Amino acid sequence: MVAITAKQLDRIGGDHKPPVFSVYMPTHRKHPDNAQDPAIFKKLVQEFEPVRSEYVGDEAIQAIFAKFEKLADDFQFWQHTREGLAVFATRESFDVYRLTRSVKPLAVVADSAHTKPLLQYLQTSDRYHLLVLSTNTAQLYEGDRYQLDEVDLSEVDVPESMIDALDHELRDLHATLAAYRTATNEDWNTRQNHGLKKTDIDNDIEQFFRAVDRAVTVNYSIPSQLPLILAALPEHHHLFRRVSRNKQLITDGIKTNATVLPKDELRKLAWEIIEPHHTARLNDIIQQFRQAATHGVGADQIEAIVKDAYDGKVGVLLLEADRFVAGRIVGRDHVVFHTEKADHLVDDVLDDLAELVLRQGGEVWIIPRDRMPASTGVASINRY
Repeated sequence: MVAITAKQLDRIGGDHKPPVFSVYMPTHRKHPDNAQDPAIFKKLVQEFEPVRSEYVGDEAIQAIFAKFEKLADDFQFWQHTREGLAVFATRESFDVYRLTRSVKPLAVVADSAHTKPLLQYLQTSDRYHLLVLSTNTAQLYEGDRYQLDEVDLSEVDVPESMIDALDHELRDLHATLAAYRTATNEDWNTRQNHGLKKTDIDNDIEQFFRAVDRAVTVNYSIPSQLPLILAALPEHHHLFRRVSRNKQLITDGIKTNATVLPKDELRKLAWEIIEPHHTARLNDIIQQFRQAATHGVGADQIEAIVKDAYDGKVGVLLLEADRFVAGRIVGRDHVVFHTEKADHLVDDVLDDLAELVLRQGGEVWIIPRDRMPASTGVASINRY
C-alpha cells in the first residue's frame, strides 16, 4: 500500500479493459467506531454482484471478487485505517489507499475508474506542507483544513537532525560532544572548551538548514507544488529564508517552538495561514468564470464543455462536489446520459470530463455546492 499521489491517480485513470471497479467509504481510526467498517465495505462490494454473475466464466474478474473478500476479512488492515478508503480493481491491478479525509460511500463499476472524489482529495487549493524546524531537528507534515499527517522522511534523503546533514569530518566531533553532555550534564556551551567555536556551530546550523531546504524542495515541494509553511523560532525564520531556494515557501509562518506543540494545534495554526490564500484563490476563480461567461469563453453546459475540452480550450474546470451525472462521454459530439443506472458500465459524466480536461493540461477544481457558480454543477474557463 502506498500514499495516493497525482502520479498514482494518472495510472488509475488510465486505459483499462472494462469492467473497472471503484469503491469509496469513510473509515475510522479507533475502536469501537472501526468495528463497523468491514461490514460497510462488504455491503458496498455486494452492489457489484450482478457483474460477478455476468462474468462468472471470467477468471480475472472472479479473482477481483476474491481480493475484495480477502480485504474485507483482513482484521489487521481494519485496525489501522484512517478517515477514508479508496479501492480500485482492474484485471491487472488491485490498489488500496488509506485517505486522511472522509469520503462518502460509493461503489461504481464502469469502463474506467471513478476518480472525482480523489481529484478533490488531491487538489492543491487547500493542501500544504508544514516544516517544523529547530537547530537540530526537522520534520515535515502534509495537511489540509481537517488533517495533519507526518511525512516519513526516511524514504528519501532528508536529514532529520543536524548530525545527519554535517560533513563526515564533523560528525564524529558532534556525536562525541553530545555524548559528553549527556554523561556530564554540563551546559551545551561547554562544546567551546572542546575545540568547537560558536561560529562553527552557527555554520553547522546554516549547513543543516541548507540540506533540509534542498531535500524538501527536490523531493516534496517541486513534485507536489504545495505551499510550504515554516514553523520555527523567530530567529530561525530569518536564517532559513536567507538560505532557502524553495519557491513554494510562503511568507507567513508559525513563529514559535513548534516542536513542543500538539499536532492538532499545529494544524489549526497552519490552516489559519492557508485559509485566506485558499479563499482568495477560489473567489478569483469564480470571478474569472463569470467574466469568461460574459465574453463567450466560459460555459456551464456539459455538451459545450465536452467539445471545448476535446479541442484543448478548457483551462479551468469547476465541478460541484458530490454531483453525479450518470452517463459517459463517447466522443467530442456524443455524450450519453442515463436516467437510470441500469447499465453497470455507466459512470459519471463529470468524472469523465475531469479526466479529459486533465489529459489536455487543464486545471480541475472540485468545490462545495454553495460556492458553485452554475446550477448545472459544472463550469469552465477557456484558454481562448
